[in-house]
Amino acid sequence: MHKLDQDFDESRSMFRTMVNQQMTITLVDEEANIDVMVNCRDISATGIAVEIGHPVEIGTIIKFHHECDEQLSAPLTDCKGRVLRCEQESKDLFLLAVETIENE
Repeated sequence: MHKLDQDFDESRSMFRTMVNQQMTITLVDEEANIDVMVNCRDISATGIAVEIGHPVEIGTIIKFHHECDEQLSAPLTDCKGRVLRCEQESKDLFLLAVETIENE
């Protein structure tokens, strides 16, 4: 029996549900909380990927505001996450990898 090498980060091995869903998030900041409309690209048991029109600093706390529907099996209302990665995909499109850290 052969051991297969994985060419990706272990955390990426989680099953991901691909979605294309608009939602509102709050970028939590010590000075001001900013509500932003984003597009949810995919979701897993431990995180979510969202498309946004501007860069966001790694470590930023995000609150999700979205009710359960036919695309998302679990509601994201009052769910918090932390930005792990921010990748620029085009001039006005950034992909945020967000780790879920807390449910209220």
